Amino acid sequence: MARYYASPLFIITEGNKMNLYNALLIALFTTTQQVYSEELTTLDDYTITARPVGLQSIEHIAQPITVLRNEELTEKQSSTIGETLSNIPGVTTNRFSPLASRPIIRGLGGSRVQLLENGLSSMDASTISVDHAVTIDPVHAEQIEIFRGPSTLLYGSEASSGLVNVVTNRIPEYMPDSFNANTHSSINTNSVEKLISFKAEGGHEKLAFHLDGTNRDAKNYSAKKGQVFNSFYDSKNINLGTSFIDDWGFMGISYGRFDSTHGVPLNPDDPTELPFIETEQNRTTVSGQINNPFNGIRSINIQLGYNDYQHTEFEDSVTPGTVFNNEQLDGRIELQHKNIGMFKGVIGTQLGYRDVSAVGDEAFLPKTHTETFAIFILEETDITDALHFEIGGRYEHQKNDPDNTTEVSNDMFSISSGIHWHVLESTAIGLNIGRSERAPAAEELFANGPHVATVTFEIGQPSLDIEIANSIDLSLAQEDGFLQWNLSLFVNYIEDFIFLQGLDRNNDGFIDRVDDSGTAPGEFKLVQFQQDNVVFYGLEVASNFNLYTGNYGQLDVNLFGDYVRAERSNGDNLPRISPAKIGSGLSYKYNEFSAKLDITTILAQNDNAALETDTGGYSVLNLNMNYDVFTGKRKLNLFAKATNLLDEDGRLHTSFIKDRAPIMGRALMVGFQAGF
Repeated sequence: MARYYASPLFIITEGNKMNLYNALLIALFTTTQQVYSEELTTLDDYTITARPVGLQSIEHIAQPITVLRNEELTEKQSSTIGETLSNIPGVTTNRFSPLASRPIIRGLGGSRVQLLENGLSSMDASTISVDHAVTIDPVHAEQIEIFRGPSTLLYGSEASSGLVNVVTNRIPEYMPDSFNANTHSSINTNSVEKLISFKAEGGHEKLAFHLDGTNRDAKNYSAKKGQVFNSFYDSKNINLGTSFIDDWGFMGISYGRFDSTHGVPLNPDDPTELPFIETEQNRTTVSGQINNPFNGIRSINIQLGYNDYQHTEFEDSVTPGTVFNNEQLDGRIELQHKNIGMFKGVIGTQLGYRDVSAVGDEAFLPKTHTETFAIFILEETDITDALHFEIGGRYEHQKNDPDNTTEVSNDMFSISSGIHWHVLESTAIGLNIGRSERAPAAEELFANGPHVATVTFEIGQPSLDIEIANSIDLSLAQEDGFLQWNLSLFVNYIEDFIFLQGLDRNNDGFIDRVDDSGTAPGEFKLVQFQQDNVVFYGLEVASNFNLYTGNYGQLDVNLFGDYVRAERSNGDNLPRISPAKIGSGLSYKYNEFSAKLDITTILAQNDNAALETDTGGYSVLNLNMNYDVFTGKRKLNLFAKATNLLDEDGRLHTSFIKDRAPIMGRALMVGFQAGF
């Protein structure tokens, strides 16, 4: 018998889900009613920190961007960046385990999505393998910025499909008004995750400081059909930063330590194997800004980060297997010039050095030294009060030098331009066109060995060409007022797209399986990095409108959805492409109490690559509630989050281990946030 789920505007059946296009048309029809009939409210005044100083106004950015902060950020915060962002239009996750989860943007992930902390790379090993944890904990984020589409102009080829910047203020850029501190604690009934975190900031005269720390630990979580063994984790991190702040700008330094242990969900074919990963990272960052240093220059911004990262993969409780090391230096300088004619903008340079190695049983990647040098420029102008234009370019040189073969060097050129036009006071059209190039990553070039986490034997190709992405993005938005909505349509044609392809050398219709030497039959799927021309296209839609505002509070409805399709030149599909999702929710606020009930339906994915299996659809119903006991200088907030209330058996099509690591079953999280 089919089950029915009721959401504010959709009726969805489990056996026969509403057609995606009809659902999105309904969402669009709903959001476009009475657009001009209500009074407008003022757009919040906030800036995007992943843009140069002076070019940060969200009202003038042509690229599609989402900013999470305040209540919305608190509502979505989870144990990883991937899980935190997984319900945003255009974004999902490749979740391998509860602590190993990276975002996927418009069907692309891995080394094509760059994760930044305060504008510098996370500098971990999460792009090399899906079982590696991201070392940025979202619990201390003050703001998270998600850029869709090529963002290579400022941050390099690893942002060829988008970037995520997590803002933490670990190097203070302004003097706090007074000392303040807060703490956050919660417990999850499903995995028994216990979280406690703290943050303190203050200063005296011209010296400011920041201190934060987090401790998480969780047992194996339970899905609808039972416990997912070996899905435990624990993580700890502590960060200390200080800055000297004066009228001329600021200069500061921070140090952070990250430690974690997480299990790799049990392989049912080998129940005696209980692998887990221990991770350590020491990160030092220097950041500064000098205002009006000399004629013609508004500011100079300097950032330098050094990272010493290591993780050890254990095949059982005592036996260390492979050790990954990543020593990395990332630096950038930006010079914002004063107006030249109509234009204001920034020129900059970026330098990077990285030594990555894998030693042990799973040493599928040789020790590789990577050097990167880049220069970039971004200029913008207001052609009229309503029409904003920007254009930029980047040149990047990258050299990969492995121990066991010849070095590979690439020169990359990227250019992008866009307009943001307010056709009415609060209704805008954005158009962004770009051509960006991405160099093959070290693992794509030089991999040659077994990869236990994904049960694959990976073969790289040193002769891989540069990827070239040709993209166009059109967005429409109602930015203010009673009803707010936005729609993005995109096409991304990528020449020489790099992907893993299963090999069927004996032509039996199945991926070949080999042993850890790659020569005899065994358990590892034989895969090789290949290239082909691929076109990605799709859409994202979101809206929010007010149903009621009065003496009994405020009631709002929000709707959202996304869709992406990826096809090779021969008509075949790419593997592990995000299925479409649609969702809706009700938000209610009355004085100090607020609540949100939302349902998200992940549609079935049947547009699969050769030798890839289908993934069924499912719906997730969540409830969030908050109560501010008191606010102001002293504050106390109590919250409860109930997730997957329908106890669905959901499988992530983007995950390598979707069959053994389904989504978490019904769970309740309760906690508090306190500050003074």
